Amino acid sequence: MSASNLATANSSVTKRSLGLAGLAAFGACAACCALPLLAAAGVGGGVLSTVAGYIRPGADLVVAGVVGVGVLGAFALRARRTASAAGCNGVCAIDAGCGCEASGNRSIFASAEPSANEPIVCTAYLQDKPTLEANMDGYRAAFAQLLRTERGVGGFRWVFEPRAELDAELRRLAENEHQCCGFFKFEVWAADDEIVWQTTADARAASVLEEFSQLPARLSKIARGQDLAPIKQSVSAAGLVFAADAAPRNSMRG
Repeated sequence: MSASNLATANSSVTKRSLGLAGLAAFGACAACCALPLLAAAGVGGGVLSTVAGYIRPGADLVVAGVVGVGVLGAFALRARRTASAAGCNGVCAIDAGCGCEASGNRSIFASAEPSANEPIVCTAYLQDKPTLEANMDGYRAAFAQLLRTERGVGGFRWVFEPRAELDAELRRLAENEHQCCGFFKFEVWAADDEIVWQTTADARAASVLEEFSQLPARLSKIARGQDLAPIKQSVSAAGLVFAADAAPRNSMRG
């Protein structure tokens, strides 16, 4: 998935880091200015006098600049290490294109990359009520283990608490979704004590992607056996076209 810059909140250059760098630079400048005065006053003995002898006009500004840049560099290094340690478990990793291959995660399912200009079309045969209801039952069972939803630029993640057979269930659901919604990219993997489902898409499908991310909340309001029309209406309003509304079943793929 191609993505833009990380969110500002995750940037290593923040107001806090700039403020601390400024304080450090000011302190370094003040120390340089104070050394000759302290040496003249006899504080610190010969060592301080020797050090003060190396200080030339303008050296305080150079030292202040070096210290300030050094502090900013330390913050940047710390932020990079934190992001690396987080692996693929945070929203910023979605923005950076991090997927199931990172940090030794165990891949459960990964769909092919969508083709260029893939139509925003669902080819599911909605008149097959038993199959559709079985699919929704699978989601209901999986969402019972849902810990949180994470959003990033161009994608979202459902993060699940692992349980027996959840791997297979999520794989089945992701495969079914990929067959009917080829404009999405699906990845499912196991990371530490969590199972992650990631869905991404290009900007053309942003509204449909956002609507799909809300499936846990939407489905929680519809009891088993009830009409799923509200879900269809919401994704249709977001821009998803259902091929079944315009073509016979044998003309659809998947």
